[in-house]
Formats: sequence, structure tokens, C-alpha cells
Amino acid sequence: MRVYLPSTLPLLAGVHAAKEIAPAPLTAHAVTPALREWYAGGDLEELEYAAMSAAARASLRLLSADPSAPPRRVVLA
Repeated sequence: MRVYLPSTLPLLAGVHAAKEIAPAPLTAHAVTPALREWYAGGDLEELEYAAMSAAARASLRLLSADPSAPPRRVVLA
């Protein structure tokens, strides 16, 4: 299973420095039964794209909360 984590460049730098993704709880997106039900006609690749897109939108929300962060969407997979 592929898991997508929304982030920003400063958060990514923190992950790199700490050598771990923390602290819990984290927001994550993946192909879940609920996503499969919502996107009933999609194959696995389309479902993974939908999950990654949701993480990208969540990254934009993180950017709006941190105006000093460079305006780049970051998704960790």
C-alpha cells in the first residue's frame, strides 16, 4: 500500500534532519475502502492518483498556515 503525506519544504527539511517523520498523529492519504467506494469506476492507478491529489490539496492547506514557507506543494510517498 502506498501512503501519501502532505508536507511543505520546511517540514521536509525537518524530516531530513530528524531522519524520521514525526510527531504523531499525522495526516495521511491512501487507497482505502471508502475511496474505492467513492471512486467505484477507477482502477488502482486512478485511485492512487486520487489519494495523491488529496495529499497535494492538504499540502496547500499547510502552506496557507505557514506564509513563510516557499510556495511549493510537497507530498511524501
